[in-house]
Amino acid sequence: MTKPFHAGRAADSGVVAAELAALGFTASPNGLEADRGFFRAAGGGYTAEMIDGKLGNPWTFTSPGVSIKPHPSGSLTHPGMAVMRELIDRHDLRAERIRRVSVGTNHNMPNALIHHRPRTELQAKFSMEFCMAILLLERKAGLEQFTDDVVNRPDVQAMIAKIDFGMHPEAEAAGFDKMTTIIEVETDDGRVVKGAADFGKGSPVNPMSDDELSDKFRQCAAWGGLDRDRTERVLDLAWRIEKLPDINELTELLRFGAAATG
Repeated sequence: MTKPFHAGRAADSGVVAAELAALGFTASPNGLEADRGFFRAAGGGYTAEMIDGKLGNPWTFTSPGVSIKPHPSGSLTHPGMAVMRELIDRHDLRAERIRRVSVGTNHNMPNALIHHRPRTELQAKFSMEFCMAILLLERKAGLEQFTDDVVNRPDVQAMIAKIDFGMHPEAEAAGFDKMTTIIEVETDDGRVVKGAADFGKGSPVNPMSDDELSDKFRQCAAWGGLDRDRTERVLDLAWRIEKLPDINELTELLRFGAAATG
C-alpha cells in the first residue's frame, strides 16, 4: 500500500508548501544546500554544477513528455499489456482456446513484478500473469478488474496458470532503458502468434489519444462515484483549461457533497 501512497503524499506536501508560502510562512533561504541542509541529510551533499542551469532544462513535461497509464497496474506491465491487447484484436484470441502464453522481459522486470500467483488486487497490480490473464478473459483491464473478487475467480486463476513470465535474451540485450516485452501465445489448434514492444501505451513514444484519455477519466470518475453529468462538465472544462478565467470553476465540480451540485 505504501507505493501508491508515495505519490499522493508528495502531491499533498507540494500543495501544503504552496499554501504556507502564500500565507507568508518563512524558512531558511539555504535549507537545501547548507552544510546541514537537505542535500547533506538525504545525499552526499551539495554541488552547484550538478544543479545550476539544469532545473527545467529540459522541462520533462515537454521532453520527453509525460506517461499516462491506461491501466491501474505497475508501469512495467504496460508494454506487455499493449502487445497482448493488439494480439487479441488482430487474431481474435479467445480465452477458452488459449493453451499457453510466454512473456519475456529483461531480468530487472521480474524483480519488481514479483507476484506470479496473486490473490489480492494489490498483488495483481504487480503481476504480469494477472495482467495478461484478465485481458484474455475480459479484453479490458480497468479499476473494476483489479479487485480481490476478480483476482480469485476460478477462471482467472486457471488462466494465470497458463502464463509463463521470465527473462528473454532479446529483451535483456535491448537494455534497461527500455521495457522490452516479448509475447508468444499458443492456441489449442497449435497456432502461435507473437508480438513485442519496447514501451507501453500512454508513453511519449506511444501516447494515448484525446478520446482514450477522456474514456479513462470517465471510467475513473464512475469508479469514484462522480455522476455522469458532472463528469462530462469536468471533461469539457479540462480540455480548455488554458482559457478558463477561474480554475475554481473546474475544481468545484470535483468536490463531493452539496457544494458540488450547484
